[in-house]
Amino acid sequence: MSTAETAKLLSQKASRVAAIARQDAPKNRRGSWNMYARSLSVTVGELDGMVHSFVQADRHALLIEYGWRDKGGTRHPGNHTLKNALMKEREQ
Repeated sequence: MSTAETAKLLSQKASRVAAIARQDAPKNRRGSWNMYARSLSVTVGELDGMVHSFVQADRHALLIEYGWRDKGGTRHPGNHTLKNALMKEREQ
């Protein structure tokens, strides 16, 4: 399989994972209802002859993914949207 074909297949797979994560993303009623979905990006690249594909998230999405502590010290657990999207795609 050529590098171009591999990159295309990995890009499609990562795009499907990102689409599932966007669909399952938490939503609220305020103006930032799609903040999680907008913060995901798909990157495909080659490093040392190997093609890699990543679904990347910025800080806001990572806080939702893994959880956080507020100023009062209360722990808010993560909802693991990206992990669940990866597991859904893996089962197919």
